[in-house]
Amino acid sequence: ADDDMKEKAGEMMAEIGRAYKTLTNAEARDNYEKYGNPDGMQTQSMGIALPRLLVEAHTSPFVLALYGLIFGFIMPFYVGSWWYNSTRYQKDRILNTTMATFFKNIREHISQRNLIELLTAASEFAEDDLKYDPSEEAALNAIVEKSQNVSRRHALENFTPSKKFTSKSAWKANVLLHSHFFRVKISDAKLADQQQQVVMTALTLVHRGLLQISTGHNWYSCSNLLMGISQMLVQGVCAYDAPIIQLPGITWETQHKLYEEKKLYSVNQLMRMPAPEQRETLQVLSDKQFSEAIQVAKTIPRLEIARAMLTVVGDKVITPSSIVTLIVKLKIANVKGKIVPREKGVPVADIESIESEDTAAIENFVANYKKKADKQSPSEAYCPYFAGRKDSQWWLCFASYQSGKLVVPPVRINDLESERVIVLQFQAPPQKETYRFHVGVKSDSFIGCDILQEVQMTVVDRTELPTEPPVVDDISEPEEDSIAAQMAQLRGQQAGARRGADDSSDEE
Repeated sequence: ADDDMKEKAGEMMAEIGRAYKTLTNAEARDNYEKYGNPDGMQTQSMGIALPRLLVEAHTSPFVLALYGLIFGFIMPFYVGSWWYNSTRYQKDRILNTTMATFFKNIREHISQRNLIELLTAASEFAEDDLKYDPSEEAALNAIVEKSQNVSRRHALENFTPSKKFTSKSAWKANVLLHSHFFRVKISDAKLADQQQQVVMTALTLVHRGLLQISTGHNWYSCSNLLMGISQMLVQGVCAYDAPIIQLPGITWETQHKLYEEKKLYSVNQLMRMPAPEQRETLQVLSDKQFSEAIQVAKTIPRLEIARAMLTVVGDKVITPSSIVTLIVKLKIANVKGKIVPREKGVPVADIESIESEDTAAIENFVANYKKKADKQSPSEAYCPYFAGRKDSQWWLCFASYQSGKLVVPPVRINDLESERVIVLQFQAPPQKETYRFHVGVKSDSFIGCDILQEVQMTVVDRTELPTEPPVVDDISEPEEDSIAAQMAQLRGQQAGARRGADDSSDEE
């Protein structure tokens, strides 16, 4: 009993000692606050909590086998499958093999037909429900025959299988895409559903695959063709169709009849007519069809470039290798309702009213235009031949006329509802010359809405920059009684003393 008392007393004295040390020693107190012990961090042990069912002696071997199956086979299988699938795709969810095919075969000067054939060679069309099935051969051949009849009847480019991409999956995708462009009705329900999947997949491949490669090389002509393919996919039209075919009730036959008899080609041409003339022109439509066509025509945007300006912020001329700012203001002329005003309280003039020589106003506009802009919601595009919902979006392209190259990557405009100002910057060429550029705005959903405007830029010598006014030094002499005057006088005396000492040493 005495031994137990002595042991307890020793433990108590040790505790009292540690407590005293904690209260009197700063380092020990800090250790206690951090680790709960005045002596610092102690050894820690970690373990994994297992269910009692696994560690008890009478555990059934079937339970152990079940746990082994889950953790040893099923979980590694699913983790491995997820990792394998994730490494097959790029960040834009396009297969690596598809991007490799695109990189290998795309060229700057390539026809639209060859671009469509390259699009159908994507590996996405050889997977899952879209891959070729031999049982579909007869139905696909029937679709090919219908497509060829349409192309021959309307003097379009004849549809033929690709000679370069000869796989059955690429052929099937090509057939379904061209039947979509020719608006050939597919009677097979499964193939009709696959056609919509092919169209939506192709649109993603154009936007996130082929266009990324083309704009990365600054290829203007190739990028322009791909944007045209985007319009064809959304509207279900061919490359040279009249824009009037986008209206409900207008078919291949009525499209050609309207052009031959009424010389009607575009939606804008129709909307500029008086109402009685519109009805007389569209006599091929019933009253109900005419009403629907006019309602849809009002929703198709009529875009305008309200202002396009090239300037060097702060200067009146553009000199070699200077940073040039492109300012483009876009307007939708037929927007519904009143144009939403910009944010109030920002003293920035409208770029349309600013003169090209007013450098101060331009500089103020460029500095504040982002604060001025509202976030707008785009309108939904009318696209009855496209399976999903599609917002009306635009590309702004700025390309050199001489080289045919994009000066800057195209700007994707996805929030244009009424008007929008785009500001881009690039470096001027090093040579003095007059350069021509194209400012193009292209829709990704409608045909016949694209606009193109030429702008010129004259690069002049730096000597033509206005001379800067001389800096006037208006710092007055300090007053005699001020501290500055006394310090200046003292410095003058010290300098005089040093000069005197130097003179005396020279005389010696």
